[in-house]
Amino acid sequence: MVSEAMHGILYRLVDKDSQDILLMAEDLRGFFIGADEEPRQTVVFAGTRYVKKVKRVTESAVLEVVGRQMESIGSYYIGRITREALESPNIQEGGEGYPDVKYSFHGSACEYPWAGEIWRMWSANRPDAPGEWVQYPSEYHASWLHVVQTAWFSSGLRATRYQTAEMVRLDGAVAVTRDAFYCAIGEAVNGPGGYFGSNLDALYDCLRTMKRDGGSPFRLEWSDSLVSRGALGGEFTGSVISMFEEFGVCVDLADD
Repeated sequence: MVSEAMHGILYRLVDKDSQDILLMAEDLRGFFIGADEEPRQTVVFAGTRYVKKVKRVTESAVLEVVGRQMESIGSYYIGRITREALESPNIQEGGEGYPDVKYSFHGSACEYPWAGEIWRMWSANRPDAPGEWVQYPSEYHASWLHVVQTAWFSSGLRATRYQTAEMVRLDGAVAVTRDAFYCAIGEAVNGPGGYFGSNLDALYDCLRTMKRDGGSPFRLEWSDSLVSRGALGGEFTGSVISMFEEFGVCVDLADD
């Protein structure tokens, strides 16, 4: 059972070699950045609840995002990190209510600026209903797709299909950018929060693995196809349709 002191924890630093927990904190600043930003020299952990004070430098750190039961729901390999001096001499290992703790991540960063906000939502309540990603502005969709992909592979799932429905429905009314298309197809094929590729090569890998492993065949109904095909462009949608058909998926282009 998770102790009351641990409620609100979102991030955990772990030494991959020793599996020691180095730090647990409520929030993280400076790690999720825009693609045009330079990585910050210092990453700040806010609302720190635990610090392993005896270890300032770690060569193989992993940043974990944790769920409500302190399970890892996503992870990033960081490598070498250095903790700056603790601001309070009264910090006791294992206590709560720590001040901010700063680490140098030596150039590591995640170029999805809204991922931290989305991880917080997933930590509290992982998506279990379709269309939750649609509620976010379009500029969030790349970060949502990143969280989907990271959580998918961090949980040990593979690039393939896991559901067995004979009919899969892709909502073309929302699949109007490439990021939105991959969010929508992942959800359509593998359920809310599901992954089924994040680019054409990854989509191909998912289809190939599905066929190789004897996954359940399905038919894809692409509703409002004129809307999404017009927005995505003929070259892209033509490649997608050809790819599905290559692996035995019949694509029905429907216009509601």
